[in-house]
Amino acid sequence: MRKRLSLRAIFAIPLFIAVTSLIGLVTALVGNDLWDALSWLTLGLPVAITIWALMKRRV
Repeated sequence: MRKRLSLRAIFAIPLFIAVTSLIGLVTALVGNDLWDALSWLTLGLPVAITIWALMKRRV
């Protein structure tokens, strides 16, 4: 029988992705230059994580 996962274990990564996306959206609205770079990084991170997970799953 498998060990039950806690809510923290289940929702840690999705919560991190959601918070990162929210930070990216807010920084995109707030400013320019450095803020734009930060928004690109934080909005690109969920995409990179998704691609990584799909590639890992297929192997």
